[in-house]
Amino acid sequence: MVTEQPWNKYFSEEAKQFDAHKMPAQTLPQMLEQAVGRFGDKPALTTILPTGAETTISYNQLNTHAADFATYLREELGLGTGDTVAIMAPNCIGFCVASMGLSLAGCIGTNVNPLYTPAELEHQLNDSQAKAIVIIDLFGDKLDKIIANTGVKHVITLSIVDFFPALKKALLGFVLKRVRKVIPTMTSQHTKLSDALAMGRKRAGARDLASYTKDITPQSVALYQYTSGTTGRSKGAALSHIAILANAEQGRLMTTGILHDGEEVALVALPLYHITAFSLIFVSGLVVGGHGILAPSPRPPSNLKAAFEKHDITWFTGINTLFAGLMAEPWFDPKLFSNIRFCGSGGAAQQTGVAQKWKELTGVEILQGYGMTEVSGILTFNPPSENRLGKVGVPVPGAHVRIVDDAGQDVAIGEQGEVIAKSPSMMELYLNNPAATDEVLKDGWYYSGDIGVMDKDGFLEIVDRKKDMILVSGFNVAPNEIEDVISTLPGVVQVGVIGIEDEKTGETPVAFVVASDENLTADDITAACRAQLTNYKVPKQIRFVDDVPVTLSGKVLRRQLREDHFG
Repeated sequence: MVTEQPWNKYFSEEAKQFDAHKMPAQTLPQMLEQAVGRFGDKPALTTILPTGAETTISYNQLNTHAADFATYLREELGLGTGDTVAIMAPNCIGFCVASMGLSLAGCIGTNVNPLYTPAELEHQLNDSQAKAIVIIDLFGDKLDKIIANTGVKHVITLSIVDFFPALKKALLGFVLKRVRKVIPTMTSQHTKLSDALAMGRKRAGARDLASYTKDITPQSVALYQYTSGTTGRSKGAALSHIAILANAEQGRLMTTGILHDGEEVALVALPLYHITAFSLIFVSGLVVGGHGILAPSPRPPSNLKAAFEKHDITWFTGINTLFAGLMAEPWFDPKLFSNIRFCGSGGAAQQTGVAQKWKELTGVEILQGYGMTEVSGILTFNPPSENRLGKVGVPVPGAHVRIVDDAGQDVAIGEQGEVIAKSPSMMELYLNNPAATDEVLKDGWYYSGDIGVMDKDGFLEIVDRKKDMILVSGFNVAPNEIEDVISTLPGVVQVGVIGIEDEKTGETPVAFVVASDENLTADDITAACRAQLTNYKVPKQIRFVDDVPVTLSGKVLRRQLREDHFG
């Protein structure tokens, strides 16, 4: 039975009837099998380097490589169903092959940020009980420092230049190791991914892929996805196969009429080890037969220049800072973006000023969504037919969102409260952390810790994190609101706001601004804030800085801002 909600009017009939248990694929191996059956020799993935050098594999080749890797894990290493395999790599074909391969092996993945310190890496490997790790050779020395303190028994190294033709791979590898000297010597015993795949191929006669996954159900854990750790030590959200596929489908249903099966070319600039890119670009892209253009790093934005020049990108998901950074690039030309049909934004608040400038220059709207690791990606999204800047959209098909007070009671429409949710894409628990699980999962609802407001049409506005609220003379002030106003000023590239102690008001806002226009003054910013904000929300200090620290998902690191500037 379909429950009528005010936002249903923005859904297609298919979206209104969405039921995760009726999806054609209920596990990731089933999804890959169906994608290969439909799209076969169509290009699936391309690794593109900042120089423009690139290599591509088809859906059939992805399936073959993944099967070889699954065979290696099961037959060579002796791993079993439910064993954890970590992947610590940037966007590249090797990441995708390893991810699909461990899934075909019946193993559980855990994606690790390559920029993690050795201590952070050690925590995740131990918490997830990883028995093997696939790691980019650029950071192999990090593993050397801590592997003895973990349960990892098998190490597979991959390279950005894997899957390039032999001669080109050798040349690029020589440049990386001998000329640029960015590949450290690794002391831990390891096997190259290319060799692991070769061993898997040799044992193809011994493998039985069906047996590897015979005990995998839709509810089986597919991924231990770790939170960013900005609110404390990172926690592993246990995400099932059906949860990840449900979120990919929820995203697809929100873009009905924009994105088309078998026709999309998606620039994957957001990191695949982050849930947004993993579920909503990588997995979703495979489901619809997309061609994923994998950029190992979007920083600096000039790294994406070759991708836009060499491919007719139709699908581009970014974060606020990436959109702002691209528009500030000297090579930025609206013609390079003329084929884009869909621009999505998530991870951090999409500032209105940046979105307005992007549309003026490219003619494409940025559709903002809102979600978190704990729901495998998105929870709400702006319908293409009704994009409301400053709002993060309506609940995606199958999701339920409420705004509640501190007692867990629903607040009136238009009033602030904590955002809580139910969704078929929701995590089961935090691994090895029942206390943290109980704190956020109550009576089947996920308590986000975010403060939001929902209007009569079901559109959600995120005011801020509870912990980030600035208390000025007893009034709650949301940093996001101030940042949004400042972002609309010409010449503002980036902005972050924090609260600091104040003798008179308890706390007061301080804004840190990265500007591209040297004529922009603090008085200009203050005047703009006074025109749009109540007096107590106007920052008492404006500081111009070279950079505002953000997480890899684009969220302002307020704690670091505070430490860097106020000790």
